[in-house]
Amino acid sequence: MFGLFGNKKKDFTATVNGGAASFEVKAGDNLLKAALAAGVPWPHDCRVGSCGACAAVVKKGKIKALTDFSYVLDGEQLKAGTVLACQCVLRGDIEVEVELADMPETEMIEANGTISKITDLTYDIKELVVSCDKDIPREMLAGQYAEIEVEGVAPARSYSFAKAPTNENTTDFTFFIRHVKGGAFTDWLFESDRVGTSIKLTAPYGQFYRREESSQMVCIAGGSGMSAIKSILEDCVNNKVQRNCVYLFGARTQNDLYCASVMQEIKNNWHPDYTFEYIPVLSGEPEDSNWTGPTGYVTDYFQDNFVKTESMDLKNAQGYLCGPPPMIDSAIELLTAAGINEESIYFDKFLDASSTPGSR
Repeated sequence: MFGLFGNKKKDFTATVNGGAASFEVKAGDNLLKAALAAGVPWPHDCRVGSCGACAAVVKKGKIKALTDFSYVLDGEQLKAGTVLACQCVLRGDIEVEVELADMPETEMIEANGTISKITDLTYDIKELVVSCDKDIPREMLAGQYAEIEVEGVAPARSYSFAKAPTNENTTDFTFFIRHVKGGAFTDWLFESDRVGTSIKLTAPYGQFYRREESSQMVCIAGGSGMSAIKSILEDCVNNKVQRNCVYLFGARTQNDLYCASVMQEIKNNWHPDYTFEYIPVLSGEPEDSNWTGPTGYVTDYFQDNFVKTESMDLKNAQGYLCGPPPMIDSAIELLTAAGINEESIYFDKFLDASSTPGSR
């Protein structure tokens, strides 16, 4: 009998920055999950051990690493006791140091619901609406994301809100989901009509949201990265934001374009004293097609038409980037070279299974 109960896992306590915050970490929960559940503004982005945003230094106590930190952290960081909060569980009470995020407080919510509607946006992107079994407070920020899970299908996956929070019905959440071949969740979603399936939803996560400023906004997205940018732009319209904005959407062909009418509506309702410009750029459109818009890579287009022409004040601009990691990395390099302060560039890299350390 002793052996049966003697191995029960214990809950532990994490103390942050010398007592600035303290919270319980339940047995089996990773450090980041427990911090966010307790309302601690812990910096984070991917939550799968790829971005390094949640890094913290353990000053006292022991943790168990769930992945090899050396994929993301360098030797000096490892020597200093730096860990990835999303990839460790506690072996006892700990004390850690981390630079907490300066962002609006949002309460974490957990809800059960069903897939109430699925719409094909392109051949490989679906709009998915989850209807919860109760009204959900809209404290999340446009640009943030939710974790959704179908029991028995795959581990929970993260998807950005595709609408500004105040544009949703009080029970609904909308997502744009791109099919990743070999991805357990998206293979399941795309193989059959999944309307009516039960969904577990946890939100909000992420630090991708509009910062209060009056400077030029430069938005760049690709694929299903349209979701978070669209949400932020709708929020700009709702709040009558007084800023100029250019949004470049990179796609391969016309078959990859969607939300054109929504972008036109945003343009029509943008603050009348400021400008909004939406520019889709196609990198793989056949030369003999009827496409009359820009072609090539979206970063090259921005370089040729905005940087070289000096047509906007980039030194005081803010960048908002969302999409696949290679596009984000290229855009960050471009924008910093053009004069945008790196601290004024905010991004959300859309990672699939192949982008996580465990699958490298």
